[in-house]
Amino acid sequence: MTASRRLSLRALVLSAWIGAGTGAAPAIATACVDGAPKGEAVMVQRDVGSTAAGEHAEFHVLGAGWFGAAEVVKQGGTSDDTTVTIELDGAELISGSFASLRNPWMQINTPLLVANVRSEGDARTMTIWFSPELKFRAILAVRVEVREEGVAGLRLRAVMNKPGPHEDPVGQTALALPAFK
Repeated sequence: MTASRRLSLRALVLSAWIGAGTGAAPAIATACVDGAPKGEAVMVQRDVGSTAAGEHAEFHVLGAGWFGAAEVVKQGGTSDDTTVTIELDGAELISGSFASLRNPWMQINTPLLVANVRSEGDARTMTIWFSPELKFRAILAVRVEVREEGVAGLRLRAVMNKPGPHEDPVGQTALALPAFK
């Protein structure tokens, strides 16, 4: 074993020993990152009251980031004919109705994508999850189109990461907003 390896091994053991003595976990920095480094995780949420048939609810996140998951909770409704659409930079990522994703044969459950609906009382929860996260440069849009009567409330939630500090420096990205349907 070379002297430099022994020295780095001693430093690693010493930091672990000090961390154990103070009750803190040892901090070991690595030079490699799996995939692109991301900023802090954030959750965006919007609560919507009763929504009549033919109406829609949505929210937009402007700027760059990494999309990880979305959850839409629907209270009430007569037929589950409510569709959720997620778009990244104007391109449709996924679109599905509560009725179709409630069917076990239509649900997706893979290591890369999960899309399903679970029921509890009169509440239906649609979960859409991507791994690894998907990058967007200008806009994230979550849309819910209600085509049924009796929807008493909607909660739209998205989990994402902000861009890393090296990505999209201010003034270097020209945003072109997409045309929406």
